[in-house]
Amino acid sequence: MQTIQATVNRSLLTKASRLFTGSLSGRVIEILQNARRGGATAVEITNEAGVVTVRDNGRGIGDFARLLDLGGSDWEDGLEQSEDPAGVGLLCLAPRELLIRSRGSLACIGGDAWTGEPVVMHRDPEPIDGTFLRFRDEKWTMAVVEQQTVFSGMKVVVDGQPCAQENFVTDAATHYAELGCQIEVCAAEDVPVWHRGVQHVHGYGSHVLVNFHGQTTSIDCHPVSERGLWYLVNLTGEPTEIRLMLPARTRLVENAAFRQIKAAIELEAYTYLQRRGHHRVPYKEYVRACELGIELPEATPTFQVGLLSTAEAPAPVEVAMPEDVPLEHCFRFDPDYPDGDETDEANVHLLAALGQFDEPFVPVSIRSEYDGYGWAKLPMIDRVSVTVSQPRHTASVWSGTLSCVDELEIAVDTSDGRTISAPVCMAIAPSAEDASPWGDDHVLVTPAAQERLGPAQIWYHLGGWCDDGDTYDTQADSFAAELGCFWADLSGPDERVRQEIIAALAGLRPDWQAVTVLPQGQVYFQLQDGSTKIIRPDHVRSR
Repeated sequence: MQTIQATVNRSLLTKASRLFTGSLSGRVIEILQNARRGGATAVEITNEAGVVTVRDNGRGIGDFARLLDLGGSDWEDGLEQSEDPAGVGLLCLAPRELLIRSRGSLACIGGDAWTGEPVVMHRDPEPIDGTFLRFRDEKWTMAVVEQQTVFSGMKVVVDGQPCAQENFVTDAATHYAELGCQIEVCAAEDVPVWHRGVQHVHGYGSHVLVNFHGQTTSIDCHPVSERGLWYLVNLTGEPTEIRLMLPARTRLVENAAFRQIKAAIELEAYTYLQRRGHHRVPYKEYVRACELGIELPEATPTFQVGLLSTAEAPAPVEVAMPEDVPLEHCFRFDPDYPDGDETDEANVHLLAALGQFDEPFVPVSIRSEYDGYGWAKLPMIDRVSVTVSQPRHTASVWSGTLSCVDELEIAVDTSDGRTISAPVCMAIAPSAEDASPWGDDHVLVTPAAQERLGPAQIWYHLGGWCDDGDTYDTQADSFAAELGCFWADLSGPDERVRQEIIAALAGLRPDWQAVTVLPQGQVYFQLQDGSTKIIRPDHVRSR
């Protein structure tokens, strides 16, 4: 009577650092990959009462004795060279009871058979084509199976429902025969839904996806900084040194082939940008493309109008760029000017936002990574001065100091020999020589700021919203109240009282024309219809 016996193949020692661990998705991919390697083009999976059945139409099992040979296999040399199968096979199902049928033979594996006890082989009374497996397991759901088979090239059916089948790359992919793969670069909007599902499994930061005949993984690789590009690597079945790490097989082995793939992806990325005809990569990447023999156009001009920005509200006064002003007529701010002040950048922004000019004055922010492109070579603003009259009123407001002056002017000198100046209604006071680096912000305004600027635009320069305090709306209301008191005190010592009286009377109806308040507390209203209304306090009313 023929028997088979579990053994540990010596070749396992060469793969010890990549041993298979096992999981539902791991079992699914291992069994289905075995079927594909065995020539299967179709697989049927059924679930019934906790029992899973897997049947394929492949060549079947030629030597049952190799089934329990951990690390060994009877795959032909070409398959070994192109896929490096782990040799785990049916051992991924241990220690489950397994019924296996193929090529007229039948065996039941379970218990100690997984660790070396002999397994009796039987003749199958009803021989079948392909391979038949039956074992107890958690349900092999469509969601789990389909994720592992959509790019496998096989027709897979789960409980009567066919799984989706998709090509991993299109005909536009570049073939790298020496690596045994195809590589395609595509824009995010062109990436199919199933590829996005694979990305979800591997993490949303993974835009380099690799398909090993149905099993997918990702590479932490960022060949260019252009956003919105995806990189698809598809193994072709040719001999390759690209390897998956065991046991989980979710990462590539970082060998010479891995480095060659990354280099090929970089080449394909620049080729894609060249073919597309536009990009936004930094200048050093533009130079890198030249080194690779790929001539790119200059990057699309990438800039921000104005010099101030924030991730949180409030927003600063906006600098507008007229439609007829080209970028070459704009200016950049030089933060490295030796005599500069930390307030200069804000004052340049405020000059552009609040000043009036015969010709538009538009400062722009261009990240230093774009230095080298022709469009980034703009005149620089390298000297800023603020001229201010004596303060009329100064107070502590929010987290800084607010001063109102009659006249306020900002002037800038540019590297092309021009001086640009204009009166403004708000500026930032230059830092005093003896000021502490942690000193309060000092904002200067003219009376015109009360009409021209909203509270939030002044608040921006006095510390703005603190994210570890009250809600934004609560803090904004508090600042508006403080600012209102500042403007009231500017008008005179009694203005705040007057405003409070008007605010209290504003809600009274019917409308009044005149109000008289007596020291005893009586309030007389002369109403618009000519009548009079009197409100007396309780102590007067009782007399």
